[in-house]
Order: sequence, then C-alpha cells, then structure tokens
Amino acid sequence: MTDRSGQVLVFFALVLPLVLLPVAAYAVDAAVTASEYARLVEVTVRAAEDAAQQVDVAKLRASGALVLDLDAALRAAHDDLMIEPGASLIAVGVAGDLVTVATAESLTLPLDFVGAARVRLHASATARIAPGYDRPSSLLPLPLCTF
Repeated sequence: MTDRSGQVLVFFALVLPLVLLPVAAYAVDAAVTASEYARLVEVTVRAAEDAAQQVDVAKLRASGALVLDLDAALRAAHDDLMIEPGASLIAVGVAGDLVTVATAESLTLPLDFVGAARVRLHASATARIAPGYDRPSSLLPLPLCTF
C-alpha cells in the first residue's frame, strides 16, 4: 500500500487558484454590478416620476388640460440625477402624458475578472402624469375611535 497523505494538499493547491478564486472574483464583480444597476434604476425611476409632475401651468389655466412642460421636465430629471455621481442623462422623452427617462453609467469593476475593466449600465423608466382628486371623497373609511 502506498502513502497518499499529501494528495489532498496538492489537489487544493491546484484547485484553489484555478477554480475557486476566479469564481469568487466573478461573484464580487457581479454583486457590485447588480448593486450599481439597482441604484441607477432607482434614480431613473425617481427622475421619471419627478419629470412627470412638471405641468405646464399656462396651458392648464388656459384650457384646463394637463400638459407637461418639456423644459421643466428636463430640469427635474437632471436635478434628480445629480445625486448619483456617475449617472448621465441620455434622453427625456415626452409623449402626451408619458415621460420616458433614459440614463447610463460607466462602472469600473473592482476585480476585473471578466476581461473588461469597465462596463456600461443602461436604465430606462416611464412615468405618467396623473390628475389629482377633484374633491375629497366622503366614502373613505374613517376610524371609529382614536387612541
């Protein structure tokens, strides 16, 4: 019978750098990318919602119709993107009562395992202008007692 006590040590010495470390590096890069993408989507949605609230007051007073002010929508979307340092505003589109905001962000991967040191993330969100209540509803459930 031969002595096999050192084979496991050699196996781990070969497997660790060839398999496990690249998998761990990929997992870290994927987690960072997913986190940054989620943050970019959140900022993009907030920018679209804020842009959809920019009503053209002059047209509202003149005709009573809800129309979006394109310049104010652009400013609102741009202001919301200022909180995300790497995000850039690609486009703001207004079509009737819909506002679509497209953004992008370049991300440097921390471990650079995939081969590209930088990836570009894109996000898009659409929001609709919605009129508020004309009058309060008396049919809302009211509490019977308050504590």
